[in-house]
Amino acid sequence: MTGRLFRALAVVSTLASSAVMAQETEAAATAPASAEKSGLEVSLAVGFQAGAGYVYKNGLRLDGQVGDVKLSDTANGGLVLAADLGYRINDHWFVGAFGQYSKVLVKNNPYSCPDGYDCSTNQIRLGPQVQYHFSPKASFDPWVGLGFGIVLLSSKIEGPLSIPTPAGTLTGHLAIDSKLRGPEYVSLTVGGKWNFGDNFAFGPYLNGTYARYTVRAGTTTVTLPPELGGTSTTSDLGPVDDGPYGLIILGVRGTFTL
Repeated sequence: MTGRLFRALAVVSTLASSAVMAQETEAAATAPASAEKSGLEVSLAVGFQAGAGYVYKNGLRLDGQVGDVKLSDTANGGLVLAADLGYRINDHWFVGAFGQYSKVLVKNNPYSCPDGYDCSTNQIRLGPQVQYHFSPKASFDPWVGLGFGIVLLSSKIEGPLSIPTPAGTLTGHLAIDSKLRGPEYVSLTVGGKWNFGDNFAFGPYLNGTYARYTVRAGTTTVTLPPELGGTSTTSDLGPVDDGPYGLIILGVRGTFTL
């Protein structure tokens, strides 16, 4: 009697378990899949950049010599504002463009910004890029980006100019407006972001670039002192050789998926 009761209970338990499993399987099959993330995506970033390499080689410097001007001679880094704009194709892939404006922290030096001169420099980077996100549905999503583009460097330099005369040295004025540009061959970015819901994320990034200034344009304006008539003469900047360099940029960024 007892054995029959146990066998009956076992049969009932097996049938109940099978029914529950069937219901769970049916529910899983009919449950909607998690939607892939896609849509317009915008990122805004701030950071700091440092560089190594050359602004130009074999050019006439303000110390009166022909030689090289290095990034380490001219700048103490730069403050960065950046933006990415593009389309999130799915959870893992983003395709778009990047843009960056940097306020260069100019360093006084005898080659491009002597003591007593007023110098300002800014840099613009633009180009296409692609990103791959490793864990888009996790709370923290590591990602890597690859791009290339063009770099524009603008500098303004103004200061006193000593002009020797038979009556002694007089002081005129020197103004240089310089524009350098060239290709950015590679821009590699690694980063991570904490996801706050489906539409906003925030986290750090590290960007490394290799580029070259290949074109230089601009003018030099010399203004004579009043004793010599106060006239101004403007001429084109002289030729220089290309300036290869690299940048490292460390910052934080917020990302909005629309």
